[in-house]
Amino acid sequence: MAMDGAGSPTYSDFLAFLDKEPHALTSFHVIETREPPRRLALTPTHLLFVSENASAPATRFRPTFASRVRPGHFVLVAAGGGGLQPAEVVGVRDRRGVGAYAPLTRHGTLVVDGVVASCFALVQEQHLAQLAFWPLRLYHSLVGWPGVQGNGMHWYSRLLY
Repeated sequence: MAMDGAGSPTYSDFLAFLDKEPHALTSFHVIETREPPRRLALTPTHLLFVSENASAPATRFRPTFASRVRPGHFVLVAAGGGGLQPAEVVGVRDRRGVGAYAPLTRHGTLVVDGVVASCFALVQEQHLAQLAFWPLRLYHSLVGWPGVQGNGMHWYSRLLY
């Protein structure tokens, strides 16, 4: 599941891994919510959709680096019935773990462990990142999935970086 440009939940095709490091020791920010309870671990430069107001519509949740998310903020989470709802962040902590994956979907968003996240990191503007990966999305729509992808950063991500 992903979130479309109108802030609604939608299915979005998986295209490729922008980065795939199954054996790398990685620093993560763990974001915890309540009502409903969710826990998501992501790298500090990865984007989440955040608001300081629970009543803001999904389109008003701003892409924010995980390192800037604080208790009292609200993130979008998957709700019963296939919808999205705001959930208050009640805890943020750091941890280290092995493995890091950055999947790219057609919409540039995905739901991980019940929390809506961006496919992108390092650039805070979701629409610019989505635009930058337009050629890769076009390539996959014309050629299809190329098969098994090796570990490491995708060649297109490396080119942009």
